Amino acid sequence: MSCETPPRQIDITLSDPRPIGVFDSGVGGLTVLDAIRRRLPAESTIYFGDLANCPYGTRSQDEVRRFALDIGDHLGQQDIKALVIACNTATAAAYPRLQDRYAFPVIGVIEPGARAAVHVSRTKRIGIVATKGTIESGAYRAAILAQAPGATVVERSASWLVPLIEAGPDARSSVGMRLQPLIEDICSEGVDTLILGCTHFPLISDVFQRHMSDGVTMLDSAETTALELATLLETSALCSNGQAVQSFLVTGPASAFEERARAMFGASPNIEAVSLGVAHAT
Repeated sequence: MSCETPPRQIDITLSDPRPIGVFDSGVGGLTVLDAIRRRLPAESTIYFGDLANCPYGTRSQDEVRRFALDIGDHLGQQDIKALVIACNTATAAAYPRLQDRYAFPVIGVIEPGARAAVHVSRTKRIGIVATKGTIESGAYRAAILAQAPGATVVERSASWLVPLIEAGPDARSSVGMRLQPLIEDICSEGVDTLILGCTHFPLISDVFQRHMSDGVTMLDSAETTALELATLLETSALCSNGQAVQSFLVTGPASAFEERARAMFGASPNIEAVSLGVAHAT
């Protein structure tokens, strides 16, 4: 059976109604959640936005890893059946640790995005715009070169974009002027594919597109991650065929988050404030 297009009559013993956990530092991961909900409408989700510690991109890998472990433990207590790290920085910092820590499967956003870029790129000159933490981890470069050893990878950091995107539409006016030189610089390196290596960045994909060179394909990992999740649920017999329930957990002030979630999903989300203590060894 397929999670995406279930047959009309399904043995209910094959259905797993447990939710999927999804987390990010803020609103960026909502792009991944949106892709998951569109591809897997029968799946329940619990989205965790760590607003109190946002942005992750300028923090150390050890610090982000501790946040990710704490969130993973919290979502694991909600009886989730899979965990999606909807954050490139957290994927780079904590993916192997999260995989080893839990019995349920864990999916990150870097590998799906890298595979898509290698598949799409004609010249194998691939650009990445991401946060400082993601760039310094080398995770995208390693994932791309593992699949295309001769590829040229051009990376640029734009951590400053995250707080502007978190601030909402009022900050858009200042984004384009600051972003244009960076995009022109990376395109001047002859890339034919550009990965938006932060899940916040697709929220301003129109600004990126406006300044990109002709013939450059822009990718983000939301759709490819949702597809990987759908495949995993199907092959592991974890699909649900029941009524989907969506819930949101946040740390910190949620007004801008709530506004973005309402705009994306068309209804006022049920948001619960939580407080987490980070006390994990790295």
